[in-house]
Parts: sequence; C-alpha cells; structure tokens
Amino acid sequence: MSTAPIQFLFNQRFWLSGPFTLLVSLEVMLAMAVWYPPGIGNVNNIMMPLVMFPLIWSLLFFYTYLTQIMHRAWWILSALAVINGAILGYKFLG
Repeated sequence: MSTAPIQFLFNQRFWLSGPFTLLVSLEVMLAMAVWYPPGIGNVNNIMMPLVMFPLIWSLLFFYTYLTQIMHRAWWILSALAVINGAILGYKFLG
C-alpha cells in the first residue's frame, strides 16, 4: 500500500497554509468587530470584518504558501492568533 496520497498530511506548509491560516483569519475577523469603530450607522464594525475576510485570508494564505522562511510565518500567525485572542478574551471575559 502506497502512502503517497496521505503524504501531504506530514507537510508543515499544508498545516500552516490550510487550517491554521483559516483559523487565524476567522479569529482576526471576530476581533475586528471589537476594535473597528462602529461608524455613523453603527454597522461598520459588523460589515467591514465580513467584507475584509477574503482579503485577510488571501493575504495570510499567500504569505504562508510562498514564504521560504517557515518558522517566521509560524511566529507571525501565532502572534496574530495570540493578540486577537487576547482582544476577544478581554472583551468577553473582562
């Protein structure tokens, strides 16, 4: 039995550019609703994260997929996750 079809599961770039990028993008979008100003109609902090989500995801995806220095990409995405997690934790637990 060949292990070629599941070889991608052992690739570090797959996990960084796939699930981890998606989770960090969602977390940034959720935290953006907290720190983005509501605007005149009080809906900017809800609409802008929804509109900006594809841009956030694509920026993080292409950076992590095309980078040559993987440990720097891990640190950047981890820092984004921790910072936005702290913002959400402060808002909902504080």
